[in-house]
Amino acid sequence: MSKKDVLERRLARLKDSLSKERERLNRVSSNIPWGAGMRRTKCTPSFRKEDELKEKIQNVKIQLSELEKNKKEVKYEK
Repeated sequence: MSKKDVLERRLARLKDSLSKERERLNRVSSNIPWGAGMRRTKCTPSFRKEDELKEKIQNVKIQLSELEKNKKEVKYEK
């Protein structure tokens, strides 16, 4: 299995995790009653996990682009 295949599989897995996290956040947000904001200071769910997944996806995309760039450079050197 090449490095590109591994990165593409990881990217697909991270995108799946991101969609599951968004569904969870939507579910949590829907369960917060209307008046909760007036009674509590913390009335929104944490977006930390979603932000971390977005960052990981961006890093994998950068690695894939660098891999493609290196592959093209090697091709031109021959």
